[in-house]
Amino acid sequence: MDVFDANSLVIEHAKALRAENSRMRELAWAYVEQSRVLARQLAAIRNQSGRALPKMGDGHLTEIERALDNLDRW
Repeated sequence: MDVFDANSLVIEHAKALRAENSRMRELAWAYVEQSRVLARQLAAIRNQSGRALPKMGDGHLTEIERALDNLDRW
């Protein structure tokens, strides 16, 4: 294998990595959007019930909600 063949392999590998990176970003944003929808649904359920839903365990639900509220910083 000469230098040009090696260079071609590196370029092809870089293209594959770029495509994988794009796919992973799209997947991550889909999860972000799904989390936002779920957070809105949770808020709607809490508003309809007229009382707060119980917290999971030692307050993890509150931590999750706080994290979802800060997703716009991404």
